[in-house]
Amino acid sequence: MNWALWVSFATISAVNIVTPGPANLNTVRRAIQLGIYQVAPTILGNALGLAVGGAICAAGITSFVMASDLLWSFFQWAGVAYLAWLGARLLIRTETLSLHSQTDAAVPACTLFFEAFLLAATNPKALLFYMALFPQILEPERGMASQASILILTYCGLSILSLTTYSALAHAFRSRFMTPARYNRFRQGSGVLLIGFAAKLLMNMR
Repeated sequence: MNWALWVSFATISAVNIVTPGPANLNTVRRAIQLGIYQVAPTILGNALGLAVGGAICAAGITSFVMASDLLWSFFQWAGVAYLAWLGARLLIRTETLSLHSQTDAAVPACTLFFEAFLLAATNPKALLFYMALFPQILEPERGMASQASILILTYCGLSILSLTTYSALAHAFRSRFMTPARYNRFRQGSGVLLIGFAAKLLMNMR
């Protein structure tokens, strides 16, 4: 692999990753609700979802899916539906803010993990990002699997670093300023934003 291209890939990936989006918003919300030490499953679930998406792109499956209008539309609708469902749930469902006791707002680790995994795996943004850059970076004359693995691990590592930073900032904010009433407003605002992300995806489909 051309390491100059790898540096370019890492730089572009970092910019794409830190841009506010559903994964960042979901992680910040959970960090404010539960604290930084409880959101590791969320961060790892997002990373695994991105890794699966990268592997699918590297295997050429995404090209096959995009070649079929029906399959690609189904995938896009699944992403829109999941974002809208998460947003609606935040607007309707009451959550408890845990400031003192870890049992105040206990959320199973598997719930946090799969919530983030599905959010990453059903987001067309990551797949389109991979598909746009992989052909520019990967060199067919060299081992494709090893090159793709390096790029995917780079992207996932940067995502973990970004979400950990977001979580630390959210944790610092919650310990100083957050109250149950403010968290409820933040939760509802997060729901509106997630529905907005879903609407944006829907508009891009047309």
